[in-house]
Amino acid sequence: MRSRSIEPYVEAICEKGCQSVREDMRLLSQGVVLPELKDLDEMARKMVFKELRSIMAVYGDGCPVVQPATSEKEEEIQHEYRKKNTSR
Repeated sequence: MRSRSIEPYVEAICEKGCQSVREDMRLLSQGVVLPELKDLDEMARKMVFKELRSIMAVYGDGCPVVQPATSEKEEEIQHEYRKKNTSR
């Protein structure tokens, strides 16, 4: 891998959620090749791991608890609620 960006690979792993990312990072640190990264060489996988480590450092040792909205309307309501409560 020379010219391809690692960004799509990092995003694919991050989309699985915080706890899965932490587990994937543990596996990567042990040398396991994740299915999402099978097309990358060792150097690129190390770059993905480094990027994941940087991203996850924001969360410290925990993972935020986020419950997805069950519908577009509920998501809209939650957005309006957050907007009202953060603008005070």
